[in-house]
Amino acid sequence: MLGSVRILLSLIMLGYSSWIDLKTREIYDLVWITFGGLGLIITAYELYAGTYSIMSFGIPLVFSIIVSFALGYLGLFGWADVLAFIALTILNPFPSGVIIPSLGIVSPIFPITIFSNSAMAGVSFALVLLARNISLALKGEKIFLNNKVSLIKKFVLLFSGYRLDLANLKGPPFQYPLELPSNEGDSEFVLMPDIQDDEAAWDIFNQLKSSGIKKTWVSYTLPYLIFITIGYILSLFLGDIALYFITRFLF
Repeated sequence: MLGSVRILLSLIMLGYSSWIDLKTREIYDLVWITFGGLGLIITAYELYAGTYSIMSFGIPLVFSIIVSFALGYLGLFGWADVLAFIALTILNPFPSGVIIPSLGIVSPIFPITIFSNSAMAGVSFALVLLARNISLALKGEKIFLNNKVSLIKKFVLLFSGYRLDLANLKGPPFQYPLELPSNEGDSEFVLMPDIQDDEAAWDIFNQLKSSGIKKTWVSYTLPYLIFITIGYILSLFLGDIALYFITRFLF
């Protein structure tokens, strides 16, 4: 019964926050506090009833906190992603037992499965960008006007961004420049845009517009909460995808 409640609360939290993040990129911390608090109440009851031990709850939570803050420090997680992953771990410190994953395998520390599947979902978005860019190139569009761009940099850009008409630009916090104006006439490319400074990003876009450039490469900051949501759903119904293939390959 409580396993179903954990799943329902998690899906409500992730569905609502993903929608808001997709539209505004602004999520109040109260969302994570509310659902994390409900998860703590459920866990406290189960600990009192002897259903689970404090260790089975504490180890996943400590792992989640360490990994989330480490990724946040490295700039790979936003603050909302850090809190979302911790709140999700409080709600799901272990498999619910309600849904049997079809692959039949999850990590002993369940948040590892959620994180692994979320990372794979994020990689799939890079493949979508690659397919889009290759499709444009096959149609005859010259996506790289600057011939000085190295092959390695072009390869990375094909996975991480796309060329956009500046007339359709939304800008930060949705799009950030991967192409920078240069004093030498040719533009320069960066592989990791600064998503912390919206004002600087707008300044670059305005410089590109004033220089007469019609299209430029941008990075679209699709909220990672969407990938966490997808990763959680995959964890429920499939299990740990990466661990499944690793075990099949090794054994």
